[in-house]
Amino acid sequence: MRFSILVAAFVALYGCAGPQSASRATLPGAHAKLAQDELFITFDPAGKGVEAKSFSSGKELLGEIHRLGGPRGKYETDAAFSNRMASFGNFAVAGVVTPSAIKFDNATGEFSLNVSMRDAQGAGFKSGLDTLKAVNTEYPSFDLGEDIYSQGQYTGQNSFGATAVIEKQKIDRYFLVFSPVPKAPGNIFIYRVSGKLNISSAEMEAQRDNIRVVFTVKPVPDYVQVSKNYHEPTITSPHESVIDSYFFQSRVFWIKVVNISTGKVYAEEARMSIKTL
Repeated sequence: MRFSILVAAFVALYGCAGPQSASRATLPGAHAKLAQDELFITFDPAGKGVEAKSFSSGKELLGEIHRLGGPRGKYETDAAFSNRMASFGNFAVAGVVTPSAIKFDNATGEFSLNVSMRDAQGAGFKSGLDTLKAVNTEYPSFDLGEDIYSQGQYTGQNSFGATAVIEKQKIDRYFLVFSPVPKAPGNIFIYRVSGKLNISSAEMEAQRDNIRVVFTVKPVPDYVQVSKNYHEPTITSPHESVIDSYFFQSRVFWIKVVNISTGKVYAEEARMSIKTL
C-alpha cells in the first residue's frame, strides 16, 4: 500500500505516465527505487551535463527575473508574461544547508547530508486550487535563503506603556518549487535531499558555511510567484517587517553538493526522495 502511494506521488512530481513494473516507475530523465518506505528518485545521467546559467543564491536568481522585466504584473496577460520569460532558460541555483543537515558517522568518519524540504504553501505559495484540493496537494520546495535589509528604527509603546526600540526591516525569501504532489487525507509525506559527502574533517571545519546543494533545473510556468506578508512588532520581537517570498517553479535535471566559495564538488550526485508515514 505504501509503495503504491509513493509511486503515485512520484508520478505526479515527475510527470510519469504510470508504473511500468511492481518495483519501479520510470519516465524520460528519471526513475525511482523503493528502499523500505522511502522512494528514491534517480535522474538521467544526461542531466548532469545540461547547460545552465549559474546563480549562487536566490537573490542572484531574482536579479535575473528583474533583468527580464520582473515578476508578473497584476494586469499582465499570459501571453505577455510568457513572452518576457521566453529567454529564462535552464539554470543552476544554490540552496541553503543548515548545520543540522550535515551528519557525522563516528564509526566510519564519513559525512552525509540530509536536507528536509517543505510544502511551499506553508510559506505563502498560492496553488490556485480550490480549498479542498489545495489541502490535499503539496508543492515540495527547497530553501534558497533570505536577505534582510534594515530600514531604520523608531521607539514604540504597547498598551501597557512598555517601550522598545523597533527595527524596521524588509525581508526577501526565496524558494525553489517543484511539481505538485496530490495526497489522500491522512497521508503524511516527507521530502528530502540526501547524499554522502567526499570531505575531510579538517575541510568540514574550515568550509562548513560554504556548503550548498545545487539544483540544475528547467523553469516552468508560472515561473515565479511573489507572496507578501507582514510582521507586527512586539516587546519580545521588536521588528516591523515586510516579507516578500519568491517562489521559482521548476523541474529538476540534476542535484549535487558543492563548495560555493571554491567550486569544489563534495557529492557529484545527491538524491531526492519521498517518504510516507
